[in-house]
Amino acid sequence: MKSQEVMEEVRFARAGYGARIAYTVKGSGPPLVIVPPWTTHLAAQVGLSGHERFHAKLESQHTVVLYDRWGTGLSDRGRKDFSSAADVQVLADLVDHLRLRRFALLRPSHGGPIAAAFTGRFPRLVSHLILYGARESGLTGGPTWAALRGLMLANWPVAARSIAAVATKGGNSSDVDAFADLLQAAATPQMTVALQDAAGQDNAYANLDGLALPTLVLHRRGDSLVSAEAASRIAGSIPGARLELLEGEAHVHSVGDVDTLAERILAFTSGSGTRASAQLSRREAEVLELVVEGYRNAEVAERLVLSVRTVERHLLNAYMKLGVRGRTEAAARWRRSDTDEMPPTA
Repeated sequence: MKSQEVMEEVRFARAGYGARIAYTVKGSGPPLVIVPPWTTHLAAQVGLSGHERFHAKLESQHTVVLYDRWGTGLSDRGRKDFSSAADVQVLADLVDHLRLRRFALLRPSHGGPIAAAFTGRFPRLVSHLILYGARESGLTGGPTWAALRGLMLANWPVAARSIAAVATKGGNSSDVDAFADLLQAAATPQMTVALQDAAGQDNAYANLDGLALPTLVLHRRGDSLVSAEAASRIAGSIPGARLELLEGEAHVHSVGDVDTLAERILAFTSGSGTRASAQLSRREAEVLELVVEGYRNAEVAERLVLSVRTVERHLLNAYMKLGVRGRTEAAARWRRSDTDEMPPTA
């Protein structure tokens, strides 16, 4: 029934490549375009446990545009150009079709290089950039990808379930089956493999230092596909970017604690996300508190029984989350946050 309801809302746009791109538009407020990850299916993805709740929250403040990636879902399946440049052009054509003049851009997982490249090409169109689950995952790189690639081509149902088990870790028990079904409905194994093979050769994250717009990097600490360190490096390479590490394990954005994820996105796009982050871990807060009191890194390490290198890592994470560049700014920001009723998380 849910799939039928979504089907009634789907519209189609003609991209410059001649492909028909399936999309939906829901909600009200400033536009927010969600760039599709690896593969998508507008009807099948509603089976994920947090899909409706996540998007309902975004739609309360934004006109949300979802679309199926070229070659997948309800969009045209015939595709031979697998480059990120083709995906960027499809996004540009869709934006032009909808006559969007300025909008926020959210890219979960594989959508990252596409969003980054689009923003670099059309910087005046994007008001806010939100990157979630950024960086190549542990399943789609190196020898692991070679083995998984072979399994996908040999036994797609088994491979899809294996991917789903890792990507939805920490979600509801039904999410493994729902995501496995989504992967198989979204594209053939040949198309899915071809898209990832092409993504593995792209280096779209290489020019992030040229981005000059409000950027938020969101990441779940326990994500077993993409490490928090990788997300930190992405945030550190974008001038002025904020990093927020959320609790949770699921890589798929519409699984797990979708309420917190949506709330942090809305806080950022509304401008309230410029305050000191509530997402400092307790250890990061302890380290920062001692630094604010005037202790040197070595003294902090001794008091907390940590290595100096670990102290430096906690400080770097805290600086990125608070949006500051050093001890002086961090001290002022941290003291001001005491009046904002934003205690550190456990």
